Amino acid sequence: MSLVSRAYRVLTEEGPISLVRKGSKYLFENSYWKFKKRYTLSTNNTEILFSAPDMTVVERNKTRFFSENNIIGEIIQELDRDDVFYDIGANTGLYTLFAAKNCSMVVSFEPYPPNYELLKRDISQNGISNVEVYEIALSDSNGTISFEQPVEDDVGYGSSSIVDSDTSSSIEVPTRTGDDLISENNLPIPNIVKIDVEGSEPLVIDGLEDTLSDSDCRLVYCEVHIKKVDRRPSIYDFDTDLDDIKSQLREYGFTVEEVENRGGEVFIKGNK
Repeated sequence: MSLVSRAYRVLTEEGPISLVRKGSKYLFENSYWKFKKRYTLSTNNTEILFSAPDMTVVERNKTRFFSENNIIGEIIQELDRDDVFYDIGANTGLYTLFAAKNCSMVVSFEPYPPNYELLKRDISQNGISNVEVYEIALSDSNGTISFEQPVEDDVGYGSSSIVDSDTSSSIEVPTRTGDDLISENNLPIPNIVKIDVEGSEPLVIDGLEDTLSDSDCRLVYCEVHIKKVDRRPSIYDFDTDLDDIKSQLREYGFTVEEVENRGGEVFIKGNK
């Protein structure tokens, strides 16, 4: 919705006083972030400094933070100081940065270049040294794959995804199976894994069979995309449904439960 459309809706639904109040707040915040270029978010006694290249990035990150605050807080509580956390589909690092303050090591995967660059910047400005970031897409094979992205760079964009054919806005990104990457780079087995990959969850899980089956991997949080929303892909594009995902995690030794349902997206938790 455009700024003009939003202003018109406030005017017609809430009246001119509300429009002036909300308009003033918007102008102040927009000017403030342009000047400061950063802001903080905190939960569970953990505070993180985030970059604010523009208001769109700020609003997106805040929306994710408040909509997923329960999951973020639960992960922080579940993490032990000597744990290893994998953030698969890290975006600009909301989970990565909070987890890094509460465990020994974080390994993050984000193939969309603008998000990868902002994540690296925020790791640095928070003085965090226990994060390794890979600019690749985890999948069920090694090589390259088409990756849908906005026509123009859009930092904080959260709908980039693996697609089954080239499009005018897709790029080729490197892919690795998680099992192969862990073996080749001598990475530690994760104790907790978070997966949010816009519909290609089945590919990631297939490529992590050995890792997720390991007894040291005790928790997995997976956002499963079960419905197309605004042309975003879903697990059905990969001939999989929610029951298949749950069944596969059970085969790896997890007890599976749904922890949040947002209509087109279901957050599931696997626990050993």
